[in-house]
Amino acid sequence: MKKVLLHIGASKLQENSLNWAKEAGLYVVATDIDVNAPSKHIADEFYNISGKDVKSLLELSKKLNHLNDLVGAYCNSDFGLHAVAEINSQLSLKGCLPESVKLSLNKLQAKEVMSKKGVTVPLGFTMTKSSKYKNLTFPVIIKPADSCGSQGVSFIEQAQDVKIAIDKAYNYSNTVMIEEYVDGDGVDTIGIMHDGNFYPYGIGLRMFSKLPYCFPIHGFSPIELSESKVKLAYLITEKAALALGIKNGPIKADLLYKNGRFTLLELTPRFHGDVFTSKLIFYSKKISAVKELFNSMANKSAPKNSDIKNDGKIILWKALFPLNVNIEFENIFSELSEKYELIDFYLDKNRLKAVDIHIDNSSLVGFLWVAFDTHKELRDFLNFFKYKYQGQFL
Repeated sequence: MKKVLLHIGASKLQENSLNWAKEAGLYVVATDIDVNAPSKHIADEFYNISGKDVKSLLELSKKLNHLNDLVGAYCNSDFGLHAVAEINSQLSLKGCLPESVKLSLNKLQAKEVMSKKGVTVPLGFTMTKSSKYKNLTFPVIIKPADSCGSQGVSFIEQAQDVKIAIDKAYNYSNTVMIEEYVDGDGVDTIGIMHDGNFYPYGIGLRMFSKLPYCFPIHGFSPIELSESKVKLAYLITEKAALALGIKNGPIKADLLYKNGRFTLLELTPRFHGDVFTSKLIFYSKKISAVKELFNSMANKSAPKNSDIKNDGKIILWKALFPLNVNIEFENIFSELSEKYELIDFYLDKNRLKAVDIHIDNSSLVGFLWVAFDTHKELRDFLNFFKYKYQGQFL
């Protein structure tokens, strides 16, 4: 009897996770909303199903489980979480359950629950089109309650801009969050929960664009924090997961760090996207959280101890936000390869368009991953890139 994994998504950036599933000895069934998904050929079977189509994905899972042994369902975005949780629940698979997914995606309620367990979170409230906002202490962040890619997010410093920001957020959600602005560097963590125990698998720094817009533009691992601070970030991640009732499956946390303190922005029962999880952390630690998750599914056992040090290299990911449509990407990649250790890049020219001002992730066209020996070399690279290609990229 085959051990089967349902892998929701088969994009170009998901080729690593699909390959890791095969390496774990699993029979891989992939689904994607795109009938021509670029990595579907890696899977043993492919079905044209959206990650949001819970009913169809559940029916497919039951069919697969009837014929073989479905050991798990996997997704790397919020869109597929409801389906994964429903599959886990109805087929008694080890993973996050519907009540925890629902709670984690209700960002305000999740923060209230985590705060009661001692996790520091930003203060805030939600509103709908029928409600009125309260007196605000500026600055604040106004954002859709259930969007992604930093779309619809605004940094507001004065009352006259509030209504415009709220209307903007309503373009992406029927519910809007207004919360205090917390300054700091972004810190991302990933790990696996197994029977209530947390296995950390990676931590990285994430830097954002200049205000008033706030979207990630680059990050790196390992980070320049002490071992005790790294352990604290993992401890907060674990505490938040348990507060939300997440005892099994992948988790990721978005934190802010400043002056020795962490603030948790959100905890979600999945890994960070493939740019971070399948690329950055893998290149940095030579270990894949995704593959370890699949191995534990295949063997129906706990994941391996993840206390593995970085291999000595510092890995940078950098998002590419073009300012014109005439960029010679091949020449740029070639120039960078001659001067730096460019280890990978991803480019989607179909997304290339003229953009005067980048306001969120919807206008990025790709990523670079570059290796360095020191954090100073990394910072020198960012300065070089900024001035070498000014007028071409953000």
